[in-house]
Parts: sequence; C-alpha cells; structure tokens
Amino acid sequence: MKVIIIGAGDVGFVAAETISSVHDVLIIEKDFEVAEQVKSRLNVSVLHGDGTNPRILEYAIEDHGADIVIACLRKDDSNLFACMLSKKLKPEIKTVSTITNPDYMTDSATDGVDFVISPEILTAEKMYKLAILENAIDYEIANGADAHVAIFAVESDQEIVGKIVMNLDVGDEATVFGVYRNDQLLVNIDTMEIHVGDRLCVFGSENGLMHFNEIMGVDSKAREFIILGGSIVGMNLARLLSTDSRRRFVKIIDRNPQRCRELAKNLSGVVVINADFSEPETQNSENIFKADCTISTSRQDDTNLLMCMSAQKFHARKIVSRYVKKEYEDIFKFTGLDTIVGFHHVVSNEITKCTLPDEVMMMRLRANNEIFFTHKVDKDSKLNDSYLGDLNIPEGIRVVAVEREDKLIYPRLDFKFKVDDSVIVFTYLDDDDELVKVFGKDVVPEL
Repeated sequence: MKVIIIGAGDVGFVAAETISSVHDVLIIEKDFEVAEQVKSRLNVSVLHGDGTNPRILEYAIEDHGADIVIACLRKDDSNLFACMLSKKLKPEIKTVSTITNPDYMTDSATDGVDFVISPEILTAEKMYKLAILENAIDYEIANGADAHVAIFAVESDQEIVGKIVMNLDVGDEATVFGVYRNDQLLVNIDTMEIHVGDRLCVFGSENGLMHFNEIMGVDSKAREFIILGGSIVGMNLARLLSTDSRRRFVKIIDRNPQRCRELAKNLSGVVVINADFSEPETQNSENIFKADCTISTSRQDDTNLLMCMSAQKFHARKIVSRYVKKEYEDIFKFTGLDTIVGFHHVVSNEITKCTLPDEVMMMRLRANNEIFFTHKVDKDSKLNDSYLGDLNIPEGIRVVAVEREDKLIYPRLDFKFKVDDSVIVFTYLDDDDELVKVFGKDVVPEL
C-alpha cells in the first residue's frame, strides 16, 4: 500500500515507524530540519513542503500513487482540511485524520474523513479503564468487534489463586486466552493452575471484563480518584470518571490558574484544585496518595515518573500513568509499575487498524509480534465444517472468539465452524508457516 503521512511530529513519526516496514510511505514535512531527521532515521521518502498546500498535496498524491493519506499536523482544522482536499483530488483515496480537540469529532466536522484518531482521547479511555478495573494493568479496545482486551495481575490474597483456567466462571462474555508467566506468554493454558504473579489476558465485552475483575476478588471498590495534571488527557479522563453510572469522587489538580478555570467551566461533578502537585505540602493537604487510584496525566514524562515513584514510596493503592516519549517506557518499567499507557503504543495500534481492510480486525497486545487478526471462513477454508477440538493448533496460536451473525461466541472444543464465520485469532509467532498450516495461505494481513 502507498501511504502519505502529512506531518512528522510525534504522531506522524510513530505512524511512519509503525508501517514503513510493510508499506511504501511518503512523509510531507514543512520543517526542513525535521524532514532531514526523518530521512536519516526511517526508511521512507520525504517531501519538504506544506501538506495543506493544494499544489503540493496534488503532486504528492499523483506522483506517489497514494492509496491512503494520514494527516498528523498539530492543528485539527489543518488535518481535516488536508483530508477533505485529498478526497477532492482523488475520491477513492482513504483518509485518516488525527484530532486533539473533541469539539472537532462531529459528523459535520469529519465529513470526508474515513478514520479519526485522537491519541489523547484514546489515552484517556485506556487510563479510565485501568482506573476502574481494580485488578487490571493493561487495556486495549479491539477494532471491528464489540470486544476489548484486558490484562489482570494475580496477587497473593486473591480468590483466583490455585484455580484451573478452564474451570473459571468467566461467564458468556469473556475468555482467558493467554497467561504471562515469568516474562513468557503462553496461550495453551486451559489446564494451567493460576499462580501468584501471573498476568491473565482476557478478551471480552466491557461487561465481561467487569465480571472477570469481580471474580478475581475486590476488597473495596475504587471510588476516589485523583488526577494529576489538567492536560487534554486529564480533562477527558475526569469527564469519563464523573459521568459514568457509578458514584465517584473525582479531583483534578493543576498548577496553571487559567487552565483550572477552563477545567472548572467544562467539568461538572469534579473538584478542581489550583496547586503544584509535585510539592510535598500539596501532596499532604490533598491526600494525593491516599486515593483509591492516583493518575498522572502530565505531558512531562519526568514529572509523571517522579509522581509514580512518590506514590510507590507512600504505598498508594493503585497508580496509573502516561508517558509520551518512547524512551521512558523502560524507565517506568524499571520502577516496577505495570499500569502505564504509552503514547507510541496508542498511536501504533490505531495506525495499524486504519491501514488494514475494513473487514480485518487487528491490534497488538504488548509486543510487536503479539497480534490479533480475523480469518473469514469460506467454503474452501480449512476450518469449514471442522470442530475446534479436531484442529492441530500449535503453541503460539489461539482461537479467541468467533463472530457469527453479529454475535461474539467464545468457542469450546465442540464448536463447529461454518461458512461466513469471522474467526478472531491471537498469535505471537513471527513465522507464518504454522499459521498457514492451520488456516491456509494469506491468512495474516501485513502489519
């Protein structure tokens, strides 16, 4: 596929880095120095110019033979304009726009845009799920199916310890498809006994994941949330926490008086505090580390890291943090903090989804090779009229769910595949040969 990315800032660079190994990518970048840096770091073509200039964009689309345009500029209106202009120049082209301000995410504003990505809003949604699911340490939203993925940490005092995976009462809306144990991911786990320290990977509906969180055991519900930083992420997170069906106490702290006035104006049911949350006096007076969940949403990675380390020192019940720069991922993990949301992971997953055919569901879990994909069963498929229990599926491949007549089914061994089933598969194998043996040729779409 031939892809044009307009803008090589944080989002544009990650987008190019994600897809340049399998797609022919051209980046349009106005800043000469940034353009030169991209040339030296990525295997992409670079056009120095303004991607919102009609002449430059028309030249790029025609010369590159573009199939898709991804607009990643800092201004939302510029991204929307570039997408609409691309549609005018080539009606069949697929357009993707990044959006920062939720006010722009309306049908009228995004007319002419096929796919909208908002890293800030997606980050807020992930942090929200991590905050309200007491046992969750990671969360992803699946594309193309009404299902989500969460990773749950097994602690020593939980009821789930010692039970066999296949005997868990997970209900009809979820399934355990993998276990991280000693830094190794296993998917042939039905007869495994659950140990302290395991990380259970669960695929299911929102209700299904909530139910699984409950069966793991929750001593006390998370009701008090303190958000550090009034960023776009922080504001959207506060809105999500304060407007869902549960009664919650939500406090957001920011050092900028003007920003606090904006937060107070736009948020209802949220306590807004104008203070420097990095100061010990503020931490004590606002009981920052005594909340059920302390969430750091600053755009400054060093600030988030400092607050996380302080929260650990004071034995905060749960800490959730974001980080913006990819280089900080290992630093956060070195502290032992699992509940972190990385900007590059969010962008990478969304870019992967929007560059795939509409009928294909795809996302990554934690590592680049840990992927979900959808296999459509037709009359020539190896799965047609076969029972799941009769398939010779090697370690590293897991049939997670089947979408049949717009309903998700979590199959057992006696499940029989039919034509038109959409089979959701998880794998961490780098070699496609094993996948071909099970599903046939061309089973895995290019990442």
